[in-house]
Amino acid sequence: MEVFTGDVPFRNSIAAAAIASIVVGERPERPVHPGFTDRLWTLTQQCWRQEPQDRPRMDQVIEQLSVPPFNYKTDISFIGNYGSVDLVPQTTTEQPAEPPMGEISSTTSPDTPTARGPSIFYSSPPLPQPPTNLFGRNAIVDDLLSLVERSASLTLFGAGGIGKTAIALALLHHVRTAARFGRHRHFIRCDDLVCSLDGFIGRLSDAIGVHHFVDKAQLRSHLALSPPCILVLDGVDSILDPFAPGAVEIATTIEEFGRCGGVCILATSRMDTEIPDFCHIEVPTLPVDGARDTFYGCCHLGRSAAVDKLLADLDFHPLSIELLATAVCETDWDEPLLLKAWGDGGTSILKASGSRSLEDNIQSTLLTPTIRVLGTTVRETLQAIAASPSGVQESKLEILFPNIPGVGEAVNALCKFSLLYRRDGFVNMLSPFRFCFLESTQTLIYPVGGGPTHDSTAEDIQYTRRYVPTPGLSSFHQLFVGG
Repeated sequence: MEVFTGDVPFRNSIAAAAIASIVVGERPERPVHPGFTDRLWTLTQQCWRQEPQDRPRMDQVIEQLSVPPFNYKTDISFIGNYGSVDLVPQTTTEQPAEPPMGEISSTTSPDTPTARGPSIFYSSPPLPQPPTNLFGRNAIVDDLLSLVERSASLTLFGAGGIGKTAIALALLHHVRTAARFGRHRHFIRCDDLVCSLDGFIGRLSDAIGVHHFVDKAQLRSHLALSPPCILVLDGVDSILDPFAPGAVEIATTIEEFGRCGGVCILATSRMDTEIPDFCHIEVPTLPVDGARDTFYGCCHLGRSAAVDKLLADLDFHPLSIELLATAVCETDWDEPLLLKAWGDGGTSILKASGSRSLEDNIQSTLLTPTIRVLGTTVRETLQAIAASPSGVQESKLEILFPNIPGVGEAVNALCKFSLLYRRDGFVNMLSPFRFCFLESTQTLIYPVGGGPTHDSTAEDIQYTRRYVPTPGLSSFHQLFVGG
């Protein structure tokens, strides 16, 4: 009780009066704290029974503390597609924060116990700011909340720029999450982390405010005995890539931490991490109205059918739409200037947004160990898929591209990391990615039997049959697309 409240029992009584109260069978009242569950209160009452022989043994106490408070691992089903839902997310407000546990002040050394707890605790860093808008995403947030409130662990995966981090931050700042976990909400960036177990433990320890010299066993014990907490591990594909050193150890550690009672882990990733006992949820592109609300809410343009078509050409990809809106604001384009710039420059107009870039997002995926080990096959495969707006029939990959060695393996890896996706037997890629590849390679698209007619840009020209005379590729005589 002292750990949760920061106060000794019977704090308003002198020692003699407290002893007298205990002798006659009086006990402290249950503390008001979100982490002090019914099961923990029952265990506490058992431990202070009047007769010593009636109290549980220490091994029984440890066993009780090791059992998750809810049977949340066995009844979680896959969450479906949210593309048909469009609700404006409610404004979330932060719950008043509890005083930080074991905060180190200028007059306190790291080894000095504090009034709030043992010296292992430090102040954890503040959370990143929540997203400024989340149009079209509140349905998935609401469904995730129902899992998080049961301390279920889950993975959000999807293409780069699809909005995984924004959804995770909205969830982390939501009033219901704050009510459940209080100040025990932590955001851990993993995409810039050296892939090693020690590095991961150190980053996680710093984020939750624990002395960074703890090892894996100490940190697991701390999590198991702490109040309920939520850990957002952002960008774990960089440390869980199957070809990355230390990935297996880190994945096992995340799985073990997720089994600690009261610990909720939310991992974001471009690949499905396949961590056992985690709920795996793929984040889709924005619904139509959500995409439009996002664009028009970020810039000054009025709604129009022409701009709506442009958003559809971007496959309602969140990052691409935000970059387009930013370009409009930075250049002060009106609608005719925007449409002209798009027709002239395609995705090059999406580069005017500081550190965020569509090409950088794609490039970071191409640099992952799983992708790099495949060599030039990856880029040749991407060029081939990009040349077909309607995708390539997967069963004919080897027939269509006999000169691309390992094209099937490359497609599997690219689908795993969400640069490609499968649908109805075809392999395809999101339009913004496709435009980037076509514009960067300047591949020419020819109708069957004819010469060069058009440089591949953002414009989707409809031909009944196409082929791309790129080195390493066969003709597309057997590939039917569009039309």
